[in-house]
Amino acid sequence: MKNIAIINTKGGVGKSTLAFHVLPAILADRNFSILEIDNNNTTTTAFSNTQILKGKITSVNIDEGMQKLEELVINNMLDGDKISVIDAGGGDDSLRVIHSFIDQDLIADTLFLIPFMPDFVQLKNLVDTYNVLPSEAKILVVLNNADISDPDHLMFVKGNEDFEIPDISSTFKHFAVCPKSPLFSYAASRNKETIKDLALLATQYNQKEILDYAKIKTKGDKDKMTKIYRNWKISRNAKAYLESEAIAQLKSIILGEQA
Repeated sequence: MKNIAIINTKGGVGKSTLAFHVLPAILADRNFSILEIDNNNTTTTAFSNTQILKGKITSVNIDEGMQKLEELVINNMLDGDKISVIDAGGGDDSLRVIHSFIDQDLIADTLFLIPFMPDFVQLKNLVDTYNVLPSEAKILVVLNNADISDPDHLMFVKGNEDFEIPDISSTFKHFAVCPKSPLFSYAASRNKETIKDLALLATQYNQKEILDYAKIKTKGDKDKMTKIYRNWKISRNAKAYLESEAIAQLKSIILGEQA
């Protein structure tokens, strides 16, 4: 698997959440880059403080994106260890990306991620997008922004006869859930970084170490120490999210550890 294409014929399904938050965490130990193909992209400014994505993002419009996808054929041959993540815009953008992968004979080297939200309209778009892909394509369906403790969300996993929703987790060969979390918007909007960046502080320090660091850093200023400690607690939440069972399952499918 050399390419990961995140597609859906509908916008607002969380493609960018997967592309810029979840996948960089999953691929942190790999050589990867992200190509955003969208006429309305704002990624350059949205993630200006990120360490994880520094030098890894290219944002282009749809016409430029078609040329970049053609170059993937050469790039895949020259750099066999690199994984290219393609974040396609909604609507016709995703359709053009899909047809470009078919035309460039890149289907065999690509994992297609189709995210959708727990919503009836988006369920239809999921099926429509799935049906555009050729039968031999490797596809991972991801229920995005899901709260599986909520029965209204859970039915988009296990199905619901009254609403005529099939068992999605069994309908598609590869299915995963990306749980709902405020950490994505917190990291992106406040700190202009990814959830993986947010988790770094907790990776570097345990509770005692962060308190010792804060004391030295602030010369014992209580208010400033409290701020550092609160940031560490949020970082710990981000770390726990990325180590959760749901993300572990998503990682195992993406990295080919699950048949």
